[in-house]
Amino acid sequence: MTAAARKIDQIDFGTNDELPVGTRLLFGQFTIESFVNSGGFGIVYIARDSLDRQVVIKECFPSTFCRRIGSTVGARSRAQQDDFRTAVQSFLQEAQTLSKLNHPNIVKVQHVFEENDTAYMAMDFIDGPDLLQTVEGSARPLTPKEIVSYLTTMLDAVDHVHSQGLLHRDISPDNILLDKHTGAPVLIDFGASRKEVTRKSRALSGLRVVKDGYSPQEFYVQGSKQTPSSDLYALAASFYHLISGETPKTSQERLSAIAGREGDPLRPLTGRFKTYPRAFLQAIDKAMSVFPRDRLQSVEEWRAMLNSETAVLTPIPQAIPAPQRPEALVEVAAPAPVLATASAPLQTVLPVTINPRGLLV
Repeated sequence: MTAAARKIDQIDFGTNDELPVGTRLLFGQFTIESFVNSGGFGIVYIARDSLDRQVVIKECFPSTFCRRIGSTVGARSRAQQDDFRTAVQSFLQEAQTLSKLNHPNIVKVQHVFEENDTAYMAMDFIDGPDLLQTVEGSARPLTPKEIVSYLTTMLDAVDHVHSQGLLHRDISPDNILLDKHTGAPVLIDFGASRKEVTRKSRALSGLRVVKDGYSPQEFYVQGSKQTPSSDLYALAASFYHLISGETPKTSQERLSAIAGREGDPLRPLTGRFKTYPRAFLQAIDKAMSVFPRDRLQSVEEWRAMLNSETAVLTPIPQAIPAPQRPEALVEVAAPAPVLATASAPLQTVLPVTINPRGLLV
C-alpha cells in the first residue's frame, strides 16, 4: 500500500472530485481549462495542449472505488484497491485500442498516459452541438433528409468499431456531435467500450453503461451477453428520439409490460412519419426489438434492410422466453436518469429516398 493510498484511506474527502482549473498534466503538455462532466467511471475536461489547441481530457475516475486527495487518486478503502487498479489498467488498455481506430466520424484519441496514480486519454475537441440538443431545442432542429444522412454515416462508424472487435456500449444522442466546421456527425465517449471481457472487468463495466431510454435490456441484466446488436439498439433508440421527438420507453418498462401481457408500449415509427422511407423506419423499429434474437444483428443486416423494398418486421414476442444461465454474476449500477423529452416537433420537408446502395438521392 503506497503512502498516498494510506492517506486517502484515513482522510475524509469532500465532494469536489475534479481537478482544478490550471492543473498541468504530462509535464505541462496539457493544461486543464474547464470541467465538462463526470460519470460513474470518468471525469471529462477541456484542456489546452502545448500547441495552443483545445483538446478533451478524460480521467479514469471510477467514483465507486476511488477518491482524490490533492491531485492523487486512490482506492476508497483497502478492500477496493484491487478493483480500482483493475479499472485503471482496463482504462489504459481500452484507450490504447481506441487510439488505433481511424474513421472520420469517430473521435480520435491523441495520447494515453498515466499520472496522479490514475490514467488519462487526450482526444480531439469537436466544436458543435450534440444530437440531443437538436431535439430539445437548444440547437437547430434537423430535417428528415439530414437525419437519414446522419444515421447512414453513423452506421459506417459503428461498423468500423465492431470490425475491431469492440462494442461502444454508450451510444446516445448526447454522444453524437455535429462538427460545426464540417457538418459531419462524430461519435464520441468511448469510456464504456469493451473488447471481450473478463468476469471482473465485466463487473466493473456495469457501473457505466446504463442509460435509460437508449440502453437495451441486456445492459440491466446480471451477466448478460452483449453483442453488436446491443449497440445497434442504442443507435436505433437515439434516432427514434430524433424522428419522433419522444424519449424512448426504457427497455425495462417494455420488458415489464410484455411480461404482464400488456403488449410493447413503444410505438413503432413505421407508418407514423411519411417523410421518411418506409424501409428506413422499419429498420429502426426492428433494431429496437426488446429481445436480442429479434433485432438486426449487424450493420450489414441493417444495410440489407435499407436496400429491401419490402422490408418486413419480425413480430415482437408477447411473452418473456425462459431465462438463460448468465455467464457471470455482475453488479449493475442504478439506471441513469431519463433524458428530457423534446416538446417541439421536427420540421416537415419533402420526402427523401434511398437508392439501392443505401445513399440519399
